[in-house]
Amino acid sequence: GVLMKRNTNFILREIAGENILVATGEVAQIFNGMITLNEVASFIWKNIDECKTVDKLIASILDEFDIDEETAKRDVQNFTTELITMGMVIEE
Repeated sequence: GVLMKRNTNFILREIAGENILVATGEVAQIFNGMITLNEVASFIWKNIDECKTVDKLIASILDEFDIDEETAKRDVQNFTTELITMGMVIEE
């Protein structure tokens, strides 16, 4: 599978109890939006560097959350695809 890592120009901040992905540095001039992450999405973001692949992320989520494999697969694939499209995650 494709190896993934976080784009270090994006950081996860907790603002008023919400997990928000925000751009920093030069990227902030291009991308000035914020993305609110739910619990699973936050977990994916925090674990991308360690897991590196979709399969390992799915396995980690199944360990961490009480959800079925189909849901985990769909969440991971949708969210990582979105992050890659937005340049928040880099494929190696």
